[in-house]
Amino acid sequence: MNASDLRTLDDKGLLLRQQDLLGQMTSVKFQQATGQLDNTATVKTIRRGLARVNTLIREREIAQGLTQGGLAAAVGPIEAEGSAFAAFRKFMGQGE
Repeated sequence: MNASDLRTLDDKGLLLRQQDLLGQMTSVKFQQATGQLDNTATVKTIRRGLARVNTLIREREIAQGLTQGGLAAAVGPIEAEGSAFAAFRKFMGQGE
């Protein structure tokens, strides 16, 4: 997903995308550590995608006059149904 596609997402969608990328990064890191990862370029792709999302989140926070991390607080809790990573956290008993 490129930056122009990410800009079309609303705040909640952008935060959900961030959660999904964090979950993918965790999964890929485990695969890499256990030697199961076939394409090591996947780590770089996910890391860059996460950087794009984090940049857009910070841009929106600055535009709205929020402090860093304020967009997540303004949007509120993310339901487990919307994000694979949030669903995993809820399954593991760490969700809200």
